[in-house]
Amino acid sequence: MPATRLARRLLPTPETLENIKGLRWLGHYLRPRPWLWVAHRRRVAWGVGLGLAVGVIPLPTQMLLAAAVAILFRANVAAAIAATWLTNPFTLVPIWSLAIWLGGLLVQEASPVHAPPMLSLDWQHPAGWISDLGLWLASLGKPLLVGLPLAGLLLGALAYLAVYMGWWAVIMFERGRRLRQRARRGL
Repeated sequence: MPATRLARRLLPTPETLENIKGLRWLGHYLRPRPWLWVAHRRRVAWGVGLGLAVGVIPLPTQMLLAAAVAILFRANVAAAIAATWLTNPFTLVPIWSLAIWLGGLLVQEASPVHAPPMLSLDWQHPAGWISDLGLWLASLGKPLLVGLPLAGLLLGALAYLAVYMGWWAVIMFERGRRLRQRARRGL
């Protein structure tokens, strides 16, 4: 199945979005602007890159911000929203580790960043975990604050390249397959 057809099958339509209570506004906005929704290689890759770049920054409204950024840059809105799902509790540790490392390269603080010992948490009183987690995040400080946008830019650029080149490879494979079929029929 060609990549464009697969993307069209997987992505919801603006009409589908109009039936979802929280996304009704997006469906109304996208219906007269098909270029924001079409499954085109550059727009989908751009949407994935932007969505992942926005999704790295821990905000409660990542999907809405990704949709707004995709609209602003004329990228595929569905791909941008879906790319924010790549940042989840399972990918948080590697992404934040990358962010802290990148931030540490730029900030170059004298003391290295250390995680608090997990055994110091009072496991019988979970209410205290929030304050301990807040102290731990505050100890990460500047490297994390500087590194998160850098990690977003880096991962967004890598995601753009991966989607663009992967889509191109699928197109080339399909083209080669069709040419081989024509050659077999012609023999």
